[in-house]
Amino acid sequence: MKNWVNKRRKSISEKVEAKRKAKEALEELEKAEELTESEETNELVDNDEQVEGEKEEFESFFKEVLNKFPKKISATILSTYDKSKAQAEKILENSKSQFDEIFDVFLEGVDEETKRKTHATVHAASLTAAIVGCSPIPFSDAFLLVPIQLTMMGRLHKIFGRKFSENLGESLTRELVIVSLGRGAVGNLMKFIPAVGTVAGAAINAVVASTITQALGWVTVKMLNDGEDIFEDVMSFKGQFNMLFNALKDSDKS
Repeated sequence: MKNWVNKRRKSISEKVEAKRKAKEALEELEKAEELTESEETNELVDNDEQVEGEKEEFESFFKEVLNKFPKKISATILSTYDKSKAQAEKILENSKSQFDEIFDVFLEGVDEETKRKTHATVHAASLTAAIVGCSPIPFSDAFLLVPIQLTMMGRLHKIFGRKFSENLGESLTRELVIVSLGRGAVGNLMKFIPAVGTVAGAAINAVVASTITQALGWVTVKMLNDGEDIFEDVMSFKGQFNMLFNALKDSDKS
């Protein structure tokens, strides 16, 4: 009888212990699920904030650039804004996965917060450049990149707390923008062909406009992050820009 009682007690004790462990395991699982949900929520919030931040940066950037253009040019760009923006966004989306790895090399060592801010500015500049590239303005869009790129470089310098000389920046960007004229000229000529020619020509220029702007932007970020002065190390700047832009063109061909 005594042995039976002891066995019974042991059995009950084991069941109680098993239930306790099961309860603890369930509580741990619930905590893990809550933590995962919290992390997912935070990630979604961060993504939403980033998207919203990029949207605000673009709107501010685009408005600033339009104010630097002659009124007739701004009016022409605005007249086809919705169509040009939709086309420009597709172009940037198509090039994103293709060029991201190349750009990442120029972002090594940049902290996450600075990376986020510079990404918003370079994206705003690239989208603006692509929109202008999609606009029906023959033989002018290449040089309209200059005020876009000056605005971008000025904002990037501000992010790093550095001074920016717009006069020196203008002479530098005017020289670099020549790189886009080779392929861009084809698109400009095609804009004089009615209907289809305009669309095809715009697409070529938008790709060139956004690519050259992104290349300029990330070289600027790299040099600022490395503590280099763009205007004192002009040869280094031009060399890095040409190297990156050629890498982008080679990637585009492949």
